[in-house]
Amino acid sequence: MIALLAQVQRLPRAIWAAAALVLLVLALALWQREQVRSARLEGARAQAGVDAARLRSAADRAAADQRRIIDASVAVQSRISKESDDALAPRLAAIGRRHDDLRLRWAAARADPGRPGAGGTTAIPVAATGAVDAACAAAGWVSFDTAAAAAAAADAAIAKDDAWREWVMAQAAAWPQ
Repeated sequence: MIALLAQVQRLPRAIWAAAALVLLVLALALWQREQVRSARLEGARAQAGVDAARLRSAADRAAADQRRIIDASVAVQSRISKESDDALAPRLAAIGRRHDDLRLRWAAARADPGRPGAGGTTAIPVAATGAVDAACAAAGWVSFDTAAAAAAAADAAIAKDDAWREWVMAQAAAWPQ
């Protein structure tokens, strides 16, 4: 081992300088490689932060846009529904008035069988007694009150169906896509 050391000491200074230079270049290359790796990692972290901030900003804008669209949709749908309800109310009131008017005329006709036109020629029986009602029931007919209530309910159901159909058409027109 000592002999090997003696031979190494006899090497010219130029070889020692070259070996030192190679070690120095190798150390610098390793240091520079570590610096580049570290800079890349730091750059990736910084870019991830910027990207996350942009993504949050875009998501916030999209959420705000979506909220505006939803609010506008709710307003339009609410207006259409109110218009539909407002249009249905007079129809139902008219049906109720016609039903009440028919019931009042029926009651008046039953109370005054001697009035003109009450001689059995009208389409509605005008007998003041319950005999005609009993005969109608025996023949399978329903009483006037039941028939009038059923007719009013059917008219109201038709009016509601019409209003529903108009509501659907208005919604379809408001949202063509």
